Amino acid sequence: MSDLELKDYNGAYRAWLKAVELNPKDEKSKYFLGRLFYEADLPNEAAAWLREALQLSPDDYEAITYLGLCAEALGLDDTAAPLYRKAISDSKLQNRPYSWAFLNLGNFLKKHGDPNGALAVLEEGAQRCPEAHELAALGELLATQNEAQRAEEVLRQAIALDPELPQPHYRLGLLLKSTGRLEESRIEMIKFQQAKEREDRNAKIIALRK
Repeated sequence: MSDLELKDYNGAYRAWLKAVELNPKDEKSKYFLGRLFYEADLPNEAAAWLREALQLSPDDYEAITYLGLCAEALGLDDTAAPLYRKAISDSKLQNRPYSWAFLNLGNFLKKHGDPNGALAVLEEGAQRCPEAHELAALGELLATQNEAQRAEEVLRQAIALDPELPQPHYRLGLLLKSTGRLEESRIEMIKFQQAKEREDRNAKIIALRK
């Protein structure tokens, strides 16, 4: 079944809801419904579907990660952090380290004033399961720790993995500007603007908010 990247949210919602109606034990469709509601900024509804998915598959580290995101969106930080840590642990036990779990725990720790903890988590994630969003967050954090050379290397790695992602272009542009490489910075900022425009043109979820 297609993932959310297809951007056919209404079609995906109908297909996954039908799949659950036909098979109430379809854990993956319940996970996708939870993820769809989360992307629609409906964390309560998302959490309900994700909990149903986890009743069927308690070690689904993707569902655990998104349940953590729901908890964080609802202000339940004491619940969110353990969920992110469990998702990391379960994914490692399955030999499938999950970059989004590392990313979200890193972001959580950074938000709560623990940059060293965030750096350790993102460093481990970058080694085990490098992914563009994760590397962009690591590069941004390294730049704040006065590690400009490593930050640049990591941001360029993020761009190599996904040139369409705006964030690493923006962060690299700022970093280059801070080191006096103004022409290179200008080029990265143009790439950032182009990538952001393409991202903004993508379909947005609106039907589920009505």
